[in-house]
Amino acid sequence: MKARNNSAYALITVLLLIILFLYFYFLNKMTENENNQKSLFQYAAILSEKEDFLLSNFDLNYQMTGLLAPELFCMITNTKGCQLSEMSKEKPVLIYRYTNKSCEECYIDALTELEKEIQNEVLENRDFVKILCSHETERELMILRRTYKFSVPIYRIPSDAFSWVAEESHKPYYFVLHPNMKISHIYVPDREFPDMNKQYLEAVKRFSLE
Repeated sequence: MKARNNSAYALITVLLLIILFLYFYFLNKMTENENNQKSLFQYAAILSEKEDFLLSNFDLNYQMTGLLAPELFCMITNTKGCQLSEMSKEKPVLIYRYTNKSCEECYIDALTELEKEIQNEVLENRDFVKILCSHETERELMILRRTYKFSVPIYRIPSDAFSWVAEESHKPYYFVLHPNMKISHIYVPDREFPDMNKQYLEAVKRFSLE
């Protein structure tokens, strides 16, 4: 009788262990499935954001490619500078444009990335790159230059120098300026897509070889 009870207890113990094992096994599987679903949703969200990002840049190019840039004086200091047409007199140049209304972290990130790509020889010819900014005072620009020591020349222009659609969002952007003063390859970089920002710089690099 005692042996039979011991066998029953042993059997119950084994069944409990099996039940516990199955419980934790399926619990882990459910958690794993939930994590997989979250990962899938996150991946889908990233794809959607990237699609929106690409479409917005495509739309800008559709609206702006072929527009004529106005002639204007670009100031290195309050008394020194050059005409915009002089920058692209011989061959196309890559312009990076921002204003004091732009997100400061955004344009500092983009300028830092631009500087890094020049140092990494993605853009070997630094004369190919020009920066056009709109700070309210020369002092603001001097502080920027002294703080970050960018090797690319930074010119100050009026905040209303350009009237095209890319100015409306106050986001920093790139464009290629051709000798005939027409523009192309408009691109608004995004901190969330550093690989695509680099791909853009690599794509426009060919203009520096023309």
